Amino acid sequence: MERGGAASEPARLLAGSRLAAERGVVRVEAARGFAHSGTACFVEVRDGRRYKLRACRSAARAREIEALLAVEPAIFPRVLGREGRLLWMEALVEHRPLDREELLARLEDVGAMVARLHAAAERAGLPGALGRLRGAFRARAQTARDLRLLVRSGTLDRETRAAVAAKLRAGGRRFGLPVAVELDDIHKANLMLRARDGDLRYVDEEGVAVRPLFTGLASLVKTADRRAHWEAFRAGYGRVRDAAPLTPAYTEYVVLQDTLRKVANKVRAGARLDPERRAKLPAEIGDLRRVALQAAPTLDWDFYRG
Repeated sequence: MERGGAASEPARLLAGSRLAAERGVVRVEAARGFAHSGTACFVEVRDGRRYKLRACRSAARAREIEALLAVEPAIFPRVLGREGRLLWMEALVEHRPLDREELLARLEDVGAMVARLHAAAERAGLPGALGRLRGAFRARAQTARDLRLLVRSGTLDRETRAAVAAKLRAGGRRFGLPVAVELDDIHKANLMLRARDGDLRYVDEEGVAVRPLFTGLASLVKTADRRAHWEAFRAGYGRVRDAAPLTPAYTEYVVLQDTLRKVANKVRAGARLDPERRAKLPAEIGDLRRVALQAAPTLDWDFYRG
């Protein structure tokens, strides 16, 4: 078997894979980019077909991802097989990642994609009552852990910590913590385009989960960071589903939650954090402070730095 690039977790799992033995894996290729990280790779088998392999954190999580992707399959790569915590997936060989300008030009389509997922999940009864309780509990617990970590590590000064906590409490009183089946990170590397017909897919399968409503928008505004971008996303969402819950104030609330989570995850990673992401951390801490301390919600975030 030929290996291209560094070994990854799914590549290591191939050793015990029945499907790998049946199909005859001849090449393993490391996946690159935010959408794929160390939990995915690509393989080529004897008959020339390519697959994407996704290693999930557990067999239960693999089953959950498979079920969630099936809710609205047209916006994801197809799941072609599951073995324990390993998913065999469509490789999307005709698709490529978007660049920023292509993403900005398709914000209405992205909004409609999110609305389609929300609508399909609702029709399927997902998340159920227990799933909603569990999702909200996990989100609250994660936020509390993240805030404690950033204070303990000295990442946040007292003023910023107090401002973050106050805004989160105010948001909780006003909005509660609605949850839905969400796309975690909506950014250009996680969206793949087939140029010949405009087919658009979201490829960060591990990020699909029950999360605070519009979690993915918090990542999107890091690239699509102007009011006009938000309005385009909202208009696309409104083509499919009522966009009334998506207000400037709620957007700020979810952006604050998600920015806190991502800064904390980077701090938690410590020396394991790759240099590119480590270099972005000071600016992201500054973004968190700015959102926490701003007097009123803004949709002109000025997050994008190229």
